[in-house]
Amino acid sequence: MSWLINAAQLDKFRKNQKNVTILDVSWHLPEENRNAREEYLASHVSGARFLDLNDFHDRGTTLSNMLTRDENNISQLVSALGINNEHKIIFYDNSALHTSCRALWMFKVFGHHSNQLYILDGGYAAWEKYGGKLESGEPRNIAARSYTVNFEAHWIRTLVQMKTNLHHPSEQVVDVRHPVRYAGGPETRIGLRSGHIPGSTCFPYFTMFEADGRFKPLEKIRRQLVGTGVDLDYPIISTCGSGITSAVLNFALDMLNVTQHSLYDGSWSEWGAEQLYAGESSLAERPVVTSLD
Repeated sequence: MSWLINAAQLDKFRKNQKNVTILDVSWHLPEENRNAREEYLASHVSGARFLDLNDFHDRGTTLSNMLTRDENNISQLVSALGINNEHKIIFYDNSALHTSCRALWMFKVFGHHSNQLYILDGGYAAWEKYGGKLESGEPRNIAARSYTVNFEAHWIRTLVQMKTNLHHPSEQVVDVRHPVRYAGGPETRIGLRSGHIPGSTCFPYFTMFEADGRFKPLEKIRRQLVGTGVDLDYPIISTCGSGITSAVLNFALDMLNVTQHSLYDGSWSEWGAEQLYAGESSLAERPVVTSLD
């Protein structure tokens, strides 16, 4: 399983562990008018490097945020960050979308051992509150390493698999978008239908967090999930707007020792544009919600 650590634990890793890489993986929606890389350069956890999620998106599709399957490109990008397959990787972010979860999910897909993947609970704000050491500017002396990708596609669900599951259900689908969008509120992306995948359950990603951005106690998350009708002994597919926040649920399931789960990477950006299923999702009018994911 992957791990959730607090700021004090990160400080110990930073000071005492070898083969540890800290990655700032912040990412923001376009309408936020924030530049994650510029914010990193202004201030970041001492010793952290910046990983741009956009670098790992598939340029061969018009769909938002689809993960590339170009293993050579992935290997080059990760190697340039000074990471090899033996590294412990600690992710943090300063994003309302909790993008550390997406980055960790990506590395699981790349074949990195999940026991070597960590997330800083509460992200940059938690580190700042702890009084952890900060620095600015570009990282120094990153020596490229050799990184081998062993792509594990079982963590991903495709449109074909989602259509098959619709007609021959073998996996639960959990939608982590805002309930208004799930119920049929207007979409902010042009050309998308409103509603949700038939048979899916609504479990908004933000319900898994405290007000300060830390995860709620795991037992509380478990009760919330079960309370919505999700069976934790039955395979689960997460979905959202474009595959970013759905990874929050996958990480929570990891922590709950639920092993049978995957992520629909196309999410509503793909399904909502699929004309084959026009009319099969809820179309009730609701107020516009600004979040795209």
